[in-house]
Amino acid sequence: MRKAAAFALTVLALALTPHAHAQDETPGQQSQIAASVPTAGYSCGRNSYPLNCSGIPANVGGTFWLDVYYNNSPATGFILFNGVADLGQATITSATTTKDSLGHVMQLSVTFQGTTNDGDNGTFAGTGTFNFTFYKTSGGSGRGGGYPGYIMILTSGALAITYN
Repeated sequence: MRKAAAFALTVLALALTPHAHAQDETPGQQSQIAASVPTAGYSCGRNSYPLNCSGIPANVGGTFWLDVYYNNSPATGFILFNGVADLGQATITSATTTKDSLGHVMQLSVTFQGTTNDGDNGTFAGTGTFNFTFYKTSGGSGRGGGYPGYIMILTSGALAITYN
């Protein structure tokens, strides 16, 4: 009986003890996030429009998905964060590109605004720069091999985030 009472008191004490919570982001707080790409780069798959690269590993943990309609005026798209700090989804508000002679996007710079996913209705804004390279595949699809296409490789990426 004494053990049960002691256990009940311990549980009650733990329930009433204030617990530490993660400190919420403060306005103006900045965060730098880099794409954790291997030496040979991160494959985004076949070159496509819109520019689409999913599952990009972040140096702070988690991944993110980049989807950009850079030819739109204004450019549109999103960055969807998965387990990257407390970042949720961001809407891309502008994008600029540098292309090679074949029209491949070699560098993409974006600005974006988004919301956090930690339940506090926080918002953030940021910029990102991504660098790519391409390689031609050896064969296409369909009868006769078709057009082989190009594989898009992310060689580096960095995001600068400021909480509002």
